[in-house]
Amino acid sequence: MNRRQFFIAGAGITLAAAAGLELGSRGFAAHWDSLIAQLKSLQHQELTSSGNWNPSQIFQHLTQSVQGSFVGYPEHKAAWFTHSVGPVALKAFKAAGAMHHPLDEVIPGMPQLDATLPAQQALQHLLQALEQFSQSSNLRPHFAYGVLDHQDYQAAHVMHIRQHLQQIQSA
Repeated sequence: MNRRQFFIAGAGITLAAAAGLELGSRGFAAHWDSLIAQLKSLQHQELTSSGNWNPSQIFQHLTQSVQGSFVGYPEHKAAWFTHSVGPVALKAFKAAGAMHHPLDEVIPGMPQLDATLPAQQALQHLLQALEQFSQSSNLRPHFAYGVLDHQDYQAAHVMHIRQHLQQIQSA
């Protein structure tokens, strides 16, 4: 194989992978109402966490993430990242139907999580933030994924919250 054939084959493989990722990500269904119902079912329950954060810290982290979408994030990844790797990662998560990230990684620049805040209070703040997001028409760029429309932000929030909820159990 000569250099020209190598580059043509590489470009073809890259385009095919990008097209597959794009098509796969379009099939993701966020199931927003189901997520809200799941969160509401946690109200008035004693909750525990299998992770490094307690349920309150998890809910606070999720609230910060949701609020960042309509208030803005204090810090962003480099522009090259939010215009390349970030959007591709979101498409890959959507194509897979789930997000996978370190569950004790804070959002850059956000306030420290308060381990003493009651979990039910933190859950209420999350539900309020989700309601505000639903009504928001002026969204801010995501700190890693860049500029997102409402549908992509909704998908990102649903996958993010669902991954974290895997650590929360009713006591």
